Amino acid sequence: MNKNKGKDMMTKEDFYHDYLLLREMKIPTPRKCRMLGELLSSHPDNWRVVGVTKNALIRFKEHDFFRESRMGINRSHIVDRNKTFKTMLEGPLMDCDTWWQFYVDNDRTILSTSSENLSKKEGAQSKVYDIDDSIGLFKSRGFSWTHNLAEVEFLRYTYSKRIRAKKDVK
Repeated sequence: MNKNKGKDMMTKEDFYHDYLLLREMKIPTPRKCRMLGELLSSHPDNWRVVGVTKNALIRFKEHDFFRESRMGINRSHIVDRNKTFKTMLEGPLMDCDTWWQFYVDNDRTILSTSSENLSKKEGAQSKVYDIDDSIGLFKSRGFSWTHNLAEVEFLRYTYSKRIRAKKDVK
């Protein structure tokens, strides 16, 4: 049993083991979804940022590319988390590797304005610029993300190349 392992030491097999126990619980699916979300939030690479919207870049520019409280930027899941969790809990049982890849593929986020995040209309978001998540920026920190000098410089550079340079239309 891995009771004494820290969050950074849990393997995908550990997560899968706990997910299987959760899947078998008799509680209603919405409660299982919340529990699964809590379990997976302990993974150090959860809510990976893989993009930023044009409107979010403009908002960051207004704050000199720093993150400030209540600035109206958040991480928005590309695929709704509840839909992902419901599929995991009620869909066909997947083996560990398939399940983990499904989770990783569906746990991607983009930095967007709050209004873009809240809008459920197709095409409500402005253009999305890709961020290579392998460079290690915007790492998860609870419901927030790290935002240090590396993130500031990345956003400043992206803004200058994508928006200020007027190469982008829309």
